[in-house]
Amino acid sequence: MTVKAMFDEFLKWAHSNNWNIAIAPERIPLPECISQRYVIPEQWLEFVSRLKTCCNASQTKWFLLPEDFQPCSDDFQWNEFELQSLSCAENDNTWKEEIISYWNEHLPIFMSVDSEYFYFAIDTTNGAVVSGYEPEFEESETIAESFLSFLKKVISGEIAL
Repeated sequence: MTVKAMFDEFLKWAHSNNWNIAIAPERIPLPECISQRYVIPEQWLEFVSRLKTCCNASQTKWFLLPEDFQPCSDDFQWNEFELQSLSCAENDNTWKEEIISYWNEHLPIFMSVDSEYFYFAIDTTNGAVVSGYEPEFEESETIAESFLSFLKKVISGEIAL
């Protein structure tokens, strides 16, 4: 299935599940700092660059979109879970290096602050989608072989958002 076809299927799913969706009038580019840090999966970029808003009705779960990757000081950051882990590591430089190394290879694409903090990220070494939970965000598990496979599982209900 093409990204466009999957995008259309996802929009149907999102509307039927009361998600707030806004289509961007034109594709939104990622900030340069993100494209410099990560190998950007084309399927994911094609999907997110078309969206301006994509969150559940209570705004406790959301897909990270290009504008979410802009620096901000008062909101939940796109790399909030990495920042929380680094804060826990305090002065343990070895642990900090492990955390940074993990996040350098895992691009966050979805966050939840609903009943517990969790995320989905793309493992940029192989394109798989992983999930991780608090308090050990870096202990993740693979849940889909690719971003399109992830979306297919969301649409089918195999992965609950």
